[in-house]
Amino acid sequence: MEPANGSRPGSRPGASWRVVALVLALALAACGPSTEPSGSAGMRVCIATNADGLAPHTFNQLATDGARTAGAQVQVIASHTASDYLANIQRCIANHPALVVAISPDMASAVGSAAKLHPGQRFALVDAMPVDESGQNIDLSNVTDLLFKAQEPGYLVGALAGLMEKNKVGSAAHNVLGILGSNHSPAVDAYIAGYIAGAKSVDPGLTWKVTYSDSQDTAFCKQLGITQISAGADILFEVTGRCASGYIDAAYDASAYAIGSDNDEAYLSPAVITSALKRVDRAVAITVQRLSTGQFKSGQQIFSTPDDATGFSSPSSVVPQDVINQVLEIRSKIRSGAIIVPDTIPPGT
Repeated sequence: MEPANGSRPGSRPGASWRVVALVLALALAACGPSTEPSGSAGMRVCIATNADGLAPHTFNQLATDGARTAGAQVQVIASHTASDYLANIQRCIANHPALVVAISPDMASAVGSAAKLHPGQRFALVDAMPVDESGQNIDLSNVTDLLFKAQEPGYLVGALAGLMEKNKVGSAAHNVLGILGSNHSPAVDAYIAGYIAGAKSVDPGLTWKVTYSDSQDTAFCKQLGITQISAGADILFEVTGRCASGYIDAAYDASAYAIGSDNDEAYLSPAVITSALKRVDRAVAITVQRLSTGQFKSGQQIFSTPDDATGFSSPSSVVPQDVINQVLEIRSKIRSGAIIVPDTIPPGT
């Protein structure tokens, strides 16, 4: 996603920017074991990025951070267009790393081709499975698929949105939530299913404005947000990809709120009150650790809240501490298994 051209001053939501709640920081610091195993020190990892390249606030950056956190020696080969993918993966392979990491479904075909050509090389594909020439998912013994239970972070930010509406916090006054998702895919639908379930768990009377679009046009996505806000939506949840900034900007202009997905999207706008997170850094660090101890696992590896690999970003100052505390308690229940989050959107939503 492209960052907005700076933040704008004024009395918009979250204008005091991001205040990290102490209790959240402490809770996050206490989560999970260290990701720096001694056995992975010096392991060579090559990361072939997707077309986002080395831009901050991307899965590419998180993957790099995770490998380094695990003690690996990291080489990064940046892609600028999809035509770079296979060549850059081959460049990684030529240096004989212990692991080649590729990012996102955009690179699924390139990984599938390279992994079949180089069965002795191990690969990790972030947030996707490799595909063959016809676009069908394939299982390869030298590829580990780093996938996430997106419904869990969706549930957490949904509960936060529901509590904001229930308590009539700030601009959250109409008990209506907006959602914009890329056209149906398992990852998008899991996010939305969790979001709806989490919001309804704390405020059963909520109503929804749900829109799907594959558009990458930020102006078009902004108009979709404006339409939802005109119909009463106070908080916009985006699961959209590269048009997120437009949708979020609609919230900013209307003094409404926004919730991001995948990465912490606070950098896009003060309107963002939190984001549902896939912690790619954590998943990559765990994968490097496994490889260093001879426990490389091929096929689908599902990362979740108990792994500290999903969660929500530090809320903005708009969100009351009591709401944050309740969401942290919900996260603890997901971690313990007391709450099982659905990954299917309710019929009629």
